[in-house]
Amino acid sequence: MTAFLVRRFARAVPTVILISVAAFACLHLAPGGPVGVISGNPKVTETDLARIRENFGLDKPLPLQYLYWFRQVFLRFDFGKSYVTGRPVSEMILQRLPATLELMGAAFAIAVLLGVMIGTVAALKRGTLIDDVFSIISTVGMSVPVFWLGLMAITVFSLKLGLLPAGGRSELGAGKDVIGHLRHLVLPAAILSLAYLSVWSRYMRVGLLEAFRGDFIRTARAKGLGEGIVVFKHALRNAVLPVLTVVVMQVPTIFTGAVITETVFSWPGMGRMFYEGLQRHDYTRILGVVVIASLLIVLFNTIGDVLSMVIDPRISPHRFERGAGVCTRKTAAGAPV
Repeated sequence: MTAFLVRRFARAVPTVILISVAAFACLHLAPGGPVGVISGNPKVTETDLARIRENFGLDKPLPLQYLYWFRQVFLRFDFGKSYVTGRPVSEMILQRLPATLELMGAAFAIAVLLGVMIGTVAALKRGTLIDDVFSIISTVGMSVPVFWLGLMAITVFSLKLGLLPAGGRSELGAGKDVIGHLRHLVLPAAILSLAYLSVWSRYMRVGLLEAFRGDFIRTARAKGLGEGIVVFKHALRNAVLPVLTVVVMQVPTIFTGAVITETVFSWPGMGRMFYEGLQRHDYTRILGVVVIASLLIVLFNTIGDVLSMVIDPRISPHRFERGAGVCTRKTAAGAPV
């Protein structure tokens, strides 16, 4: 297992570097930039713009700018200072990270619990009205844009009914009000989780239906085992493995949805910070968030492979397929399939 983890992280290093190269090049080659934001001001002269470019290091060739940024980030673990606020980007990320992790964790818990429950009930009630209702809800959750759902949720639950706050993480001057904090968390977490629980519930339903057709299920029923034991001990364990793989691989993408959700609900997290950085062409802020997101994707993909091997012992870390991104399974005789 240790050798497997070492190989995975060794392969992750060039991946993160390539992502950083692509992000750095796209940002710096795009028109505008930090200087472009103020270039339209008639009070700013060309001499002022040249001095600003020199202060930011933007007057140097692009490869040299990247090498300097690479040394600063990957060797010194320093993301630099924001072009807009002048604050260290690492400090800004650490300040916003707890809010984003809280929102992502709440959305993940809701999506997993409801996704598994809805998928299980839909599989057990296949072809009934309940299955049709859950199918419609899942389709709506996968199809409707997150920002529209967020705006509708604010309109209904905040403006019309007055049940929940429209945005923010807490009330101004409220202090450590746990109940008030949870009330602010409900709407953004529910909206962020909807698209994921819709997808995961469909995977759960398909996985259970496939498991129900297996020989081991017929054998368990022939032994006289109760339906609850057959479903939860045998079928669910076999159906959850592909669902788990999808869930873990999609966890980092929750951050992508958090960018929109945090903006709509004014949630003070990294997603909103990233959006504000895009608006103001704050290169260092954007690149810092991109690097963190890339590391999260690598980390959670590795966690997904490890969990798959824990749940299904047939998956061997020693027969990891080069370039395939999946582990091979071994039969009882030990041969890979």
